[in-house]
Amino acid sequence: MTNIKVTINWLDLLKVIAVFMVIVAHANDCIILNQDGNFNFEWGTYIGSLYRFAVPLFVLISGVLLLPTKLNLLEFYKKRLWRILPALLFWGMAYVLFDGIILNPKTWDKIFMDIVRLPLSFGDASPHLWYLYMLVGLYLIIPLISPWVAKATKRELEMVLGIFIFSTFIPYLKFLTGLAFGVCDWNEFHSFYYLSGFIGYLLMGYYLYTYLPGWSIKAKRWTGMFLFLTGYGITYYLTISVPFSIPNIEMVWYYCSPNVLLEAVGIFMLLEGITIKEGFFLKMINAIAHYSFGIFLVHYFFIGPVFRYMAVHFGLHPGLNVLVSATLTLMIAFVITWLLARLKLTRKLVS
Repeated sequence: MTNIKVTINWLDLLKVIAVFMVIVAHANDCIILNQDGNFNFEWGTYIGSLYRFAVPLFVLISGVLLLPTKLNLLEFYKKRLWRILPALLFWGMAYVLFDGIILNPKTWDKIFMDIVRLPLSFGDASPHLWYLYMLVGLYLIIPLISPWVAKATKRELEMVLGIFIFSTFIPYLKFLTGLAFGVCDWNEFHSFYYLSGFIGYLLMGYYLYTYLPGWSIKAKRWTGMFLFLTGYGITYYLTISVPFSIPNIEMVWYYCSPNVLLEAVGIFMLLEGITIKEGFFLKMINAIAHYSFGIFLVHYFFIGPVFRYMAVHFGLHPGLNVLVSATLTLMIAFVITWLLARLKLTRKLVS
């Protein structure tokens, strides 16, 4: 199973969409977070409600590619964690130095402390690296749940996924009532905690990959479109409806919310099994997908400066600037990643 998965072109297309939408998200930060006076809530909301599926889509893809693993626990940890941890520490330090020396000059003591804290958490200079910390947690759990996944029936998977789907409503329940199945000052874990979060997306990816091929193409495409548009509509409506504050916006845009789940599953179903003809487009998709990890890691160096440059020198509409800046950043990050992958010293830090 593992040998053929890496050649599945529609999965590569999903990777490209996911990494591009991550870049769009960070371009949109320039207008939704009012960076450099570019605040535009209307367009920030249109775009912000659109890209939330990006990270869940990455995790759905991981569920396809990694569940169930045939490697034992130590083999899996050695293979997967060794890929993530050096990249996390290296790029974390690179962003701290870039920010502390060039963007926002700091004392060497402050820079040193920012580096020392990296094993515990990402810093302000590299917020996107939160994803790697989350990925470490998924990699720790994958070999533990794989034996069950390998033997689970469709009905058993659906029961567990049902609990996961229910858990996505809990943040809204807590917002409305202040209550959340046993959560209190001395207990942050609600009743469904251990079947919630990104582990649900992992299992969902495996489930969809295993059982969607039995659906007709028409059923998959129409269902996928309905789910995505519904998720987007709910996300947009809630974003403009809640009292404006960053915590409230983040709650609506929460990756493990029911509305974002609808978006992610919808995109997956829209493209699952799609055939891409041989040619330049397919080669481009395969190439970007191959370097998607590196592109994700390095893009944050460029997206802010590119967005601001385009805004100042070309006066682009904020919505158009997000698209143009994200595209340019994708191209720059691809070239940088391709070059770094050619060097023996940095190859494992981007691939």
